[in-house]
Amino acid sequence: MTRTFFLGLGGQKCGSSWIQAYLARQPGSDFGRMGEYQTWEHQLGGVFARYRAPEPSMLGKLRARAKVALGAPEPAAHLRWRLQQDENAYFDYFAGLLAQDGIIRTGDITPSYAALPAKTLARIRDGFASRDIAVKLLFSMRDPVDRLRSHMRMEMEKGRLPEAAENEAPLRAFYASHEAEARSRYDQTLSAIEAVFDPGDIFLTPFETLFTANGIANLSRFADVPVDAQAGMRAVNSRAKGSGLSEDLEGEIAHHYAPVYEAAARRLPQVAEAWPSARFVLRPTSA
Repeated sequence: MTRTFFLGLGGQKCGSSWIQAYLARQPGSDFGRMGEYQTWEHQLGGVFARYRAPEPSMLGKLRARAKVALGAPEPAAHLRWRLQQDENAYFDYFAGLLAQDGIIRTGDITPSYAALPAKTLARIRDGFASRDIAVKLLFSMRDPVDRLRSHMRMEMEKGRLPEAAENEAPLRAFYASHEAEARSRYDQTLSAIEAVFDPGDIFLTPFETLFTANGIANLSRFADVPVDAQAGMRAVNSRAKGSGLSEDLEGEIAHHYAPVYEAAARRLPQVAEAWPSARFVLRPTSA
């Protein structure tokens, strides 16, 4: 059977943890040591520079080697640093997982990969192709206003933004920031994907329909795995939204990201109904 690497580009707060968990538990899957490998995005700098893994101490390196020699898992922090140092180590790591008996499926589903340019996506595709491994691309897109609200709440929880009980004022200050823009430009992600991958190797979905029976079935067909109809009942890495938003602010954000809505709707017309904030910039699709 074809050995396949699934490259998930997020988007952030768009169900990537759920997708990874769904695929990883299927027979024939081994997604390895981590849920998100965060190997590539640090190269972009800016808001992504924080993903650069610090070099372990000499003692840390020796301990990691000793653990691996004894058959124990490589420490996650050491593995992330090692994969960032040498892209061939990245390809070899996943090729090693696929070399195990009965394993035909692996992958790296990291939300901030949505910012990767076409040239990086091509390097990933070609690195696996040289090892006779097929690459399939996954990208889930959430209503931009809802995604930004969830993203902002996460930034608050991680201490990168001041805590607030309500959303209105903090989101007005956040939605056009470098941090927000870097993870919200689905239009740029879609262009990069389509410049590198054939249509049959791309799975696009609205986050809002991913957990429905049809959404789960579509993902399962794409990944060639059994359908688990109950999977949509499982919440993975869900986050509270806080209080609601005014119509004025929703419309302001939607108009700011109008190219995002338009690009998504060209590929997935159903977002005109699936995304509540699309009403500000898109015409509903006909029934």
